[in-house]
Amino acid sequence: MNVKKHFLIIYLLSLSVLHYGQQPDYGFTLKGGVNFPVGDFSKYYNAGLGGFGGLFYNINPTTRVSASIGYNSWTVDLDALNEELTNSGNTGKYDVEAPIKTVPILINVKFFWRNNEKLHPYALLEGGIYKITREVYGRYIYDTGESIKITAQSENVTNGSFNVGVGFEYLINEVITVDVSSRYHLVLNQDVYNFGDAGYGTSYSTNNFISVFAGINVFFQ
Repeated sequence: MNVKKHFLIIYLLSLSVLHYGQQPDYGFTLKGGVNFPVGDFSKYYNAGLGGFGGLFYNINPTTRVSASIGYNSWTVDLDALNEELTNSGNTGKYDVEAPIKTVPILINVKFFWRNNEKLHPYALLEGGIYKITREVYGRYIYDTGESIKITAQSENVTNGSFNVGVGFEYLINEVITVDVSSRYHLVLNQDVYNFGDAGYGTSYSTNNFISVFAGINVFFQ
C-alpha cells in the first residue's frame, strides 16, 4: 500500500513539473489607440486612430519578440490649411479631403523589468515597413464663390520605419495581461505631396508620429 502511495505522489509531482514546464511563452496581442502627428506632419493633420494585432514569443522572462500588422488613418485639418492659404495671400479656401492611411508591418523586441508581481514595465525597439496611401480630392473656392475642382491625386508608397517606445503590462490572470504603451515612429523616407493645382498648392510630408495604444495580450494554453 505504501508503495502505491509513493508511486501516486511521484506521478502527481511529475504531472505538476510537466505542466509547469509547458507554461505558455507565446500568444497574441490586440491594441488600439490614437496617433499624434509631430513635425511637419502635425501642420495640416489631426490626430488619427489606429490599431494592430500580432503574435509574440517570450525568449526568456525579460525578453519578448513580436510580429504585427495594423492600420492607421489621419484626416486633414482644413482650418489649418486655409489659415496657411490666407497667410500666404490667397483669398480663397480649400474644401478638400486628403486622407492618409497606413498599413504597418513590424517586428519588435521588448525588454521587461519584472520586479513587481503584477506590473511589468518595458522598453521596446521596433522596425519594419509602412504601406502608405495618400489621396487628395475636392475643390478650391474663390472669394467670389466660384470654385474649381482640383486634380484628384492618389499615391501608394512603402516606407521603412524605426520606432522606440515604453509601456507596461498588468497581469489580470495567468492568461491575460493589459498592455499600455507609447511609441515614437520615425518614418525613414519623408515625401512631399501637393494639396492642389499649380498656384494653389500647399505641401506636406508624411512625417513622424507618436502613438498611445492600449489593449490586451492573451497567452495560448
